[in-house]
Amino acid sequence: MVSMTKAATYLRISSDPTGQQFGIGTQRKHTTALVEARGWQLVEEYSDNDTSASKERGPGTAWARMLNDAKAGKFDVVVAVDMDRLLRRTQDLVTLIEAGVKIATADGELDLSTADGEFRGSMLAAIARFEASRKRERQMRAYQQRREQGMLVNPRKVLGYSADGSDLVEDEADAIRRAYTDFLAGVSLGQIARDWNAQGFATSRGNPFRVASVRYVLSSPRNAGMILHHESGNVYPGSFPAIVSEDTWRAAADKLRDPARISHSGTQPRWLLSGQAWCGRCGERKIKIGATDNGVRKYRCGSHLSRLAEPTDEYISELVIARLSEPDAVELFAPDGDDIDREALRDERVTVQARMDGLAGLYADGVLDGDSVRSTSAALRKRLNEIDSTLTEGPSSILEDVASADDVRAVWDGLDAVRRRAVMDALMEVTLLPVGRGRGGFGFDYRTIHVEWKE
Repeated sequence: MVSMTKAATYLRISSDPTGQQFGIGTQRKHTTALVEARGWQLVEEYSDNDTSASKERGPGTAWARMLNDAKAGKFDVVVAVDMDRLLRRTQDLVTLIEAGVKIATADGELDLSTADGEFRGSMLAAIARFEASRKRERQMRAYQQRREQGMLVNPRKVLGYSADGSDLVEDEADAIRRAYTDFLAGVSLGQIARDWNAQGFATSRGNPFRVASVRYVLSSPRNAGMILHHESGNVYPGSFPAIVSEDTWRAAADKLRDPARISHSGTQPRWLLSGQAWCGRCGERKIKIGATDNGVRKYRCGSHLSRLAEPTDEYISELVIARLSEPDAVELFAPDGDDIDREALRDERVTVQARMDGLAGLYADGVLDGDSVRSTSAALRKRLNEIDSTLTEGPSSILEDVASADDVRAVWDGLDAVRRRAVMDALMEVTLLPVGRGRGGFGFDYRTIHVEWKE
């Protein structure tokens, strides 16, 4: 008795940015019909979504799983709509030959175990590779032409822009503007990713945003209406609308290039002063959140001090609300007008940042003590905030948004912990001082909290 031929179908599409697998259903219909017409037994379907056959298909793909099953003898023939769907590289053809399987397509059947089948398969793979290379060359010429015309060249839709890159998608553009404002104010890349995901936005490949993809979006000159020249590394104006000013983009790009100045945190902080406040005994910014045996949260710096966290945060919150409710707050934190020397400010910003970066070395060498480092850092940070507020457009920081609100307390209460920390960091430097002997840190005394205002 002759055993029934066992068949497997392989389905693949190269691009599926929406994740809806258009084209897979049609391939399934044709391959299944071919299996039924030959009287074969369909034992498995392998489907690769958004996967190119011109590149190596790694261990996590259906292609790799199919090869392992072929070597294990799970099926005798693999069925695809055409050779292009199955392979375009001679290396992949050799892999199938070594697996000892046949290939059946709508164009005909190949028996790779014979010399004739191997020759025909090699020719078809070479033709498929030639067609793919020629298509890629046409795409590259089209991309270059778009660059020369000042147009976006991304073949996929990107956040903030329409599919052809000629217009803004306003809700997406607003989210990007808000992200630049938040990022320059100190909000982490992880928090921005969470914000975008909560708003229902996705990457150009249809995936949720993560730290790396947020970094990619914020560092892209297209948001400033600019195009990057890949050979020289220079940027030049595009013919599409900008989402933010060039100064805003450059300020964010400079910050992104310095890992020490970025918060990547994927975990949203809950407490205001964790990692933000200074220890009044050791002079280090090492205040961390911890818990006592009864579960009460406390700020700690090793054995130097211990402080109840909740009343401390409440006290700092009241100071922030009171300061931003003052009549001069809106004017104080509003950006300056356009009558400014932007080039001089950019040069000054580089100098101020270099001085800030050098403070740690001066402290380590004993040139400056802890108090000097804190006061100098606060002054330099204040000047950096002033420069960034002047150079960037719109609400220059979350701080201005809160200060300009009719009800400052309501806006503050509505902020998440990340943005509260950004506002606090822009306003003040907080130092926790050791409490008196025998107090054990369980009481709360506002006199042990030293606040140095930056404004």
